[in-house]
This record gives sequence, C-alpha cells and structure tokens, in this order.
Amino acid sequence: MTYSVQEVAHKMGLTPYTIRYYDDNGLIPFVKRDQNNNRLFDDVDIEWLQIVVCLRETGMPLKNIRHYLELVQEGEQTVSERYQIMLRQQQDTLAEISELKQHLATINRKVNHYAEIMQKNSLIPMSRQILL
Repeated sequence: MTYSVQEVAHKMGLTPYTIRYYDDNGLIPFVKRDQNNNRLFDDVDIEWLQIVVCLRETGMPLKNIRHYLELVQEGEQTVSERYQIMLRQQQDTLAEISELKQHLATINRKVNHYAEIMQKNSLIPMSRQILL
C-alpha cells in the first residue's frame, strides 16, 4: 500500500511542506515517485519518517539525523556508533524531561498560590473551586 504526501501528513500530524522538506534533504531515502513525479510513501518510508520526527522533536539537528540515517543504511558494522548516538539522545531527552518537570513544579506552585488567594478573597465560588 502506498500513500500520498497529503495522506502521510494527515496520518502523522505534519504539514506536507515538512514531509517534502525531509524528503528533499535525504531524510527519507527510499521514497518512490509515480508517473506524474508525485511522491509515494509506503510503510517503511513512514517508519523512517517517524524516526526523523522523533529525533527532530527531541532536539537532534538535521545534520546529525542525516548522519544517523546514513549509518543505518551502511549496515551492521555501524551498530556501535548508532548505539552511541541513540544513547546520547536518550540522555539529552531525559535531561530535558527532568528540566520540564522542574518547570512544571514551579507552575504548579503558582497555580496553587493564586487559587488560595482567590479562594481566600472569595473570588472563586465554592462549587467551582479546583482542588489542587
């Protein structure tokens, strides 16, 4: 089964522009074309795209993603380097999650603080109060 750019965009929650950009930059290496030169994606292409999106959304630069994908295509002799790349990305992502949790804790304290003030000043009707 094959999919158009529009179908893949809808399926993945991306814009067609983003998908074309990734393809034009060699990040989806095996995309086929139909007789009208329209891109045709299969399930393997979508898997490649999911990896690209995952790495991009966790902060990996496109240059590094391209290098990683080139290593994948080179085969098993690059497994050790790919492992190191993914290990670094895992560590970076965990650090980012930790930082976001700290930010969320700060935001939660402010929400609770303002809710207490509003409750004390009767700015929130009792039936509408949010228990935090």
